Amino acid sequence: MLASDEDGGTLEALKFSLASDIVELLVLTTDGIFLQTLRDAVGGARRLWHVLSADKVSDLLVAGEVGIVVLDAQALHEAAGVFVAQIKRQFPDLVIVAAGHRDDETSLAGLISAGLVYRFIHKPMSPARAKLFAEAAIKRYEDQRRRAAEVPRLRGTSSSSRIWLTGAVGTLALVAAVAWMVQQSGGEDSTAPPAAEAAGPVAAEVSEMARAAAALAANRLTEPPGDNALELYLGLLARNAADSNARAGLSEVHERLLARAENALLEERLDEAAAAIETARKSGVEGGRIVFLTAQLAKSREQLKTAQAQVQQLARARTSPKADEDRVTPLLNLATQRIAGGSLLEPNRDSARFYVLEALRADPQSTAALDAKRALASRLLEDVRSAIDRREFAHAAALVDGANGIAVPANIESVQGLLAAARKQADVDAWGQLLKSANERLLQDRLIEPANDNAKYFYLTLKQLDPGNAALSSVLQDLGTRLASKARRALILGQTDAAKSWLDEAGAIGFTSAELSSVQRDLDTALAKQNFMTNLVPANQLTLLKSVQPAYPAKAQGKKLEGWVDVEFTVSEAGKVKDVAVRAASIPGVFEDAAVKAVSQWRYQPILRDTRPVPVRTQIRVRFVLS
Repeated sequence: MLASDEDGGTLEALKFSLASDIVELLVLTTDGIFLQTLRDAVGGARRLWHVLSADKVSDLLVAGEVGIVVLDAQALHEAAGVFVAQIKRQFPDLVIVAAGHRDDETSLAGLISAGLVYRFIHKPMSPARAKLFAEAAIKRYEDQRRRAAEVPRLRGTSSSSRIWLTGAVGTLALVAAVAWMVQQSGGEDSTAPPAAEAAGPVAAEVSEMARAAAALAANRLTEPPGDNALELYLGLLARNAADSNARAGLSEVHERLLARAENALLEERLDEAAAAIETARKSGVEGGRIVFLTAQLAKSREQLKTAQAQVQQLARARTSPKADEDRVTPLLNLATQRIAGGSLLEPNRDSARFYVLEALRADPQSTAALDAKRALASRLLEDVRSAIDRREFAHAAALVDGANGIAVPANIESVQGLLAAARKQADVDAWGQLLKSANERLLQDRLIEPANDNAKYFYLTLKQLDPGNAALSSVLQDLGTRLASKARRALILGQTDAAKSWLDEAGAIGFTSAELSSVQRDLDTALAKQNFMTNLVPANQLTLLKSVQPAYPAKAQGKKLEGWVDVEFTVSEAGKVKDVAVRAASIPGVFEDAAVKAVSQWRYQPILRDTRPVPVRTQIRVRFVLS
């Protein structure tokens, strides 16, 4: 498997992730050229996975966050239709795009008309067309997610896709049942019993719903009159505006009409696209998608008009007396084709830019070559602005570089200013999101966990990207104070390792305060005491000046018991014994008190270090033996 090259945790990737959710694409193909074209189209903003066989697809779908699957029919051979149906049943929310040749499209026609395959890509394809297909699929997936978050679910399940599939199966079953009833009644007396007459309205409504579902399943969206999904669902809603199944069916009709329009636009069938948009508008579709598609249609027509004008101009040039000697015209023909296909800068020696420059090199004074240069410059600058609007800054910068030597320097300077301003605004937005996330994690008390999603992480990231941000000091003060409080609490509970860890976290962000210093001193004292209590000086290194024999417990003496007690104690700077503690005893509860009382009265010669007496901790075994 190959992931995209931009898979690492760079700052650019971080900025993108703050702006939108990542939509992963999975591509099943053995065609290296097709795969690279898709990679170029998707770019670094989307993660793209590649597999060579169908058995790897489900593993990635289960393990990842794949929203779009691109299936090369040549990699699936004759099993394409079966495989698509299987993964769509298992993952109904996927957006599936198929690719192949005309005969492959024919074999998948049923799945395309049923909506299981969202788009079909004809191979081979240009990077520009691949980009249009990828953007359409991503938009489809994001629209699905938005509708899933906004539209109330139908009853009985939490998965909208499963509801729709279950409803569709149920409705088709209803179609079969109604058809059977009609067939059975055909050979009997047409006179129905009274009970059947009473159920007439309900049966009629059920029959209408079944007809509507059957028309939708057959993709009869607006034709023929009187027996198409649009008219049937509208009729049901006219009788019962609250019918949720009819509303869902009408919504699917609208979606398929828009999909027809989008597909026609992507395939550059502009008259068909115009008819589909008009049909969708008349069917009741409103809102931003109709406006967007209408604008895209107008833009595509304008581009086609421009390309046709250029072709006509070149055709007129070919009729001149110098046509046989003209080396410029063939180059300009290729340039015009590349502009129309979107290959403005790539491939390096087969792009519009390459052919325009070659034409100018052949004849710097050619009017046609200069016109082609201006047309290419206009298209490049237009694409720069579009890339800036989409916040695809790396792509915009590459287009600006490609425009050097083509566009007027003043125009290049203008779009460079737009690009710089957009990048700055994107940085400001990203920094604002980082600050917001840091404050949210502080309120949630997620100071250092989980990794890459905590207050410390967002604070340090913001500090690296925007060290002069005025809000940094406030976040630092709040975060540092909370870390110091955590350290103090751990110290009170005797958790010295935890206290040290919290103090280290506070130091890592550069926080200082009087309370933090106080906790550090108390921790040092606790650690010193802990070290003192655990580092015992062997008793044979001490000089005993006075010892007191323990009194033999009467109870033990009467029972003739013997034993021992291990005691641990401190020898003070004056040689006195204090802080006596029993660590072990041969017979618990018998000799301990006598041993502690005796040892407490002992005296030792003080231990000197650097000529100064110091306290030490030691341990000794007191034995009880009958004489």
